[in-house]
Amino acid sequence: MNSTDHQADFYPLFSALTRLETEMWDAVDARLRQECGLPLGRYEAMIVLASLGACRVFDIAAALSITVGGASKLIDRVEAAGYCSRKMNPGDRRSSLLELSAAGTAVVEQCRHVVEDELARWFTPALTRQEAGTLLDLLARVRSTPRLSLDSKALDSTAPSSRKAMQ
Repeated sequence: MNSTDHQADFYPLFSALTRLETEMWDAVDARLRQECGLPLGRYEAMIVLASLGACRVFDIAAALSITVGGASKLIDRVEAAGYCSRKMNPGDRRSSLLELSAAGTAVVEQCRHVVEDELARWFTPALTRQEAGTLLDLLARVRSTPRLSLDSKALDSTAPSSRKAMQ
């Protein structure tokens, strides 16, 4: 199989995943806005705060696979709504630690029920619990598999960065 065939074989999968993600995002976002007055992006940041506890904007960015600048703007909106607070990071004075407020914790719980209900509408008719677990495992494997960078240094086997990527 040549490399063009190999790449073409995966495009339908890519297309299906991105379309499904867009459709599901829109559906969950609409329900959250309507029933909780909160957009999905803010819920996503708040659920990270709920699971990590006190953390930095950097930690939220990493968890959501977004830029630190994007996460910072997202947290500014969450904080302005009174759903989280910032305090000085005793381990690094250049950053703040974020924590959900009591109101934020309550909203996360309210939203969690709406999110789970909407996702059940999507997944339950199509997948068994075991199939859903298998799909989650497969997607986690794809996301966690190291990929070589396309820049020339990463492709040069003598470059330090490529040795790190291969380890």
